[in-house]
Amino acid sequence: MQLPDELEELRVGLERIRTLLENLVVRGLRACGPDELSQISSFAEHLEQTGAGHLAALLFELRKQIEQDERTSARTLLETQTNVRLIERLLTLRVVKGHYATALEAIEHPESITETDETTASEAEEDEAEED
Repeated sequence: MQLPDELEELRVGLERIRTLLENLVVRGLRACGPDELSQISSFAEHLEQTGAGHLAALLFELRKQIEQDERTSARTLLETQTNVRLIERLLTLRVVKGHYATALEAIEHPESITETDETTASEAEEDEAEED
């Protein structure tokens, strides 16, 4: 089953945010330059448009604290990382729920399986056989 485009886009965006935040932890917030600050703003704006306003607000707050060299910026960074990981987990649960619903539908109504679903199922069976 293919991820819907908006979920895949959100997954990729969250992965990029996570990578940026991890780099900030390693390098330190005082080493954060204009490129990183503009990335933070860009990610925040994108999240705001996709409906993840809480995380966007944290990113905006993090940027402000880094620019003003506030002592609370490290705490905000950790809080932002926690929220990114939480959203990733929620996204994973949504995808698994979709896979589960599709599997139940296939079990209850095997005649409704499309040719694409059959191909995907046979590929999965082949992968399992190769692993054994």
